[in-house]
Amino acid sequence: MSDINIATRREFLTRGMGVVGVGSALPNFLIRSALAGPKAEPDQRVVVILQLDGGNDSLNTLIPHGHKEYHEYRKVATRIPEKEVIKLDEELGLHPNLKGWKELLDEGLFSAVQGVGYPNSNFSHFESTNIWMMGDTRGRKLPYGWVGRACDVGFADNPDPKLTVAVGPNNGAALALRGARHSGILVDRPDSFGYGGAENDEQSAAYRKLNEAGNQTAAGELEWVTRTAITANSAADEIRRLGTAYKPKVKYPDTSYGRHLQAIAGLITGGLSTRIYWTSRSGRLEFDTHSSQRPRHDNLLKELDAAVPAFFQDLKQQGQAERVLLFTISEFGRTAKENGNKGTDHAAAAAQFLFGPGVKPGIHGTHPGLGPDELIPTGSSLKFATDFRSVYATVLEKWLEIPSEPVLGQKWPLVDCLA
Repeated sequence: MSDINIATRREFLTRGMGVVGVGSALPNFLIRSALAGPKAEPDQRVVVILQLDGGNDSLNTLIPHGHKEYHEYRKVATRIPEKEVIKLDEELGLHPNLKGWKELLDEGLFSAVQGVGYPNSNFSHFESTNIWMMGDTRGRKLPYGWVGRACDVGFADNPDPKLTVAVGPNNGAALALRGARHSGILVDRPDSFGYGGAENDEQSAAYRKLNEAGNQTAAGELEWVTRTAITANSAADEIRRLGTAYKPKVKYPDTSYGRHLQAIAGLITGGLSTRIYWTSRSGRLEFDTHSSQRPRHDNLLKELDAAVPAFFQDLKQQGQAERVLLFTISEFGRTAKENGNKGTDHAAAAAQFLFGPGVKPGIHGTHPGLGPDELIPTGSSLKFATDFRSVYATVLEKWLEIPSEPVLGQKWPLVDCLA
């Protein structure tokens, strides 16, 4: 029995072994048959979190074209000309590459929350990402992420490892998904998802033996470890099967966002029991546009504009759209004033975007304002008007029906952005 020396469930999880990849170390006489995870209920609600890694320039996404300061602060290098803005009203409009988002708005499937942030903003990518992942300004001082805590609270009696699944690069997802009982599953590509990356025959055979083992039992914590390992590896099989078999109803763009959202649509449509999905663009800090911003940011928004509408069109044709909510997160915004390198720098507040039949379409929250007295004096940063934990609390309470206070540490005011 010396193959595994783990004293507690918490140690098992915090050592990162709560997902696929531990089974082959278990002695054969301890292995029991795989535990089948539950299928999703037909009306079971799902959340998809779309990370804009690097700090999205929401001023060039949801453009305050009616504010004269925008045109003064943003010179030729970063400004979207007035005539190109997709105007929503006399104050705000969308980037010209977001025509698909405007169509979603017209269909009642798009909303935005302005000025989202938190007090005393941290402008380090890594520290601020940690804060958003943990749902707390203490960041990594906490042991578990906000998504993991949400599952621990909302699904305390459900050991299913598939409750949270991250598709794509791990740009902080592992932190957010980590819980005391639920660790989540991280996978780059569901169609090629193997047993912890095992592709050779020897490793695959070992995991098959794990999943096909007999009914011998083990006692106490080691039995729990065994069950968790087997369940995780069974989940790997299911994810790979669904990812390989999925036939979308629409053509997705051949981009990172397109591939990841198509994969998630396949898992949702296939009946995977996952309640919270996470995804990000392949690469790191793609939205960190300190220089030559226009061509880079324009292209990123073009990719999002193709992928998100395709995702919801596909889900609608599959009969799944009504139960899915997608929302964006980004660790901070960008400065109101452009810098000397044709870009923008880190700043406090930014807009968040929500998509799906469950949203209240339109623009919500208060615009922080761009006047000299309205910006944070240092760095031309927008002041936050809505705490990001209020958005989290709204999603938890109104969409997933999970009490937010035990997850987020206090009662945050809800945002009127969901029906």
